[in-house]
Amino acid sequence: MMNLIKGFLLPLLIISLSSASGQLEPAPETDSKNLKFTALPILYYLPETGLGYGGLGVATFRFERVKKETRPSSLQLALSLTTKRQFLLFAPYELYWKDDKWRLVGELGYYEYIYNFYGIGIDSREGDKETYNVTFPRIRMALLRELLPNFSFGLSYELDGYHNLEKAEEGMLASAAVPGIEGGTVSNVGITAIYDTRDNIFHPTRGVFIQTGVHTSAGFLGSSFDYDKVELDARYYQRIKGRHILAFDFFTAGSSSGTPFMAYYYLGSKRTRGFNDRRFLGLSELTAVIEYRFPVAGRFGATVFSSTGTVASRFSRLFSSGFKTSYGAGLRYILNKKEGVRLRVDYGLSSEGGNLYFTINEAF
Repeated sequence: MMNLIKGFLLPLLIISLSSASGQLEPAPETDSKNLKFTALPILYYLPETGLGYGGLGVATFRFERVKKETRPSSLQLALSLTTKRQFLLFAPYELYWKDDKWRLVGELGYYEYIYNFYGIGIDSREGDKETYNVTFPRIRMALLRELLPNFSFGLSYELDGYHNLEKAEEGMLASAAVPGIEGGTVSNVGITAIYDTRDNIFHPTRGVFIQTGVHTSAGFLGSSFDYDKVELDARYYQRIKGRHILAFDFFTAGSSSGTPFMAYYYLGSKRTRGFNDRRFLGLSELTAVIEYRFPVAGRFGATVFSSTGTVASRFSRLFSSGFKTSYGAGLRYILNKKEGVRLRVDYGLSSEGGNLYFTINEAF
């Protein structure tokens, strides 16, 4: 209960500290013809991290000679420290130019982090939880060219350099027969295709977003592991009336047996809010989410959501595997009215309890 109270008080405190003249406004913001920048402090609490604090900046802009009705480019930069001596520095980006004919999306980051490990599979037990520390730089990059209206195709690259992996000497992970328990480098290259008719990249009210990709990780790329993976992420947004929105997300993926456990698919994240992070691990995943988003007053909005999902050792076993369900509700605060950037506070519930999520932008 204390975590829940802290989680809701902290974001409200952040918004209050940035108030001016008795009106709720986002933190200091600069605005020009092609650039809008919002900065705000970060303050959160999670069992895995303790108290976290830092800062976040969000920049939205359009390149010169780009039509105003095209999608805005965005850059985010976040820095966070925690009382458990963790360090997070990450910069997600989404760039559009040539009237959306080209896009570059991805993330640059560096993490000193603590992850949960409960074992492998949908039948892993909550009581077996242990944690491990790992340090890694991260690169995510996809360069795509529009080939048909709303359809883009291109190359993508992913890098995670896992090192300084510290785990319990007598724990499950130390004795697990899975690749990667000593760390290593994940380096893979692939092809990505996107079909995107969303009306807004931050807060879609209508349209479809479908992304699929095939990647391979091998020694010639500098990887410590040899494996392949295939992913499909399909989202649908429908405006019911005014600012009342229904949103759906369907995700499925599978990877081969050489995949390191750090790169396994998992339940317990932004899709399956309510379960602890990385609660269920597997080589394949199938997840579905439905969310209802609606206005409350002024810059404030709210949402209710539900999800179901499973993991398995093979893609063919997903449909016979047990599914885990979660549900919850959240609040939204609009930081940037023009582009739709939002502060997100969600509380998800599952059969194992609840979890709080405080971050930027919608879950999907």
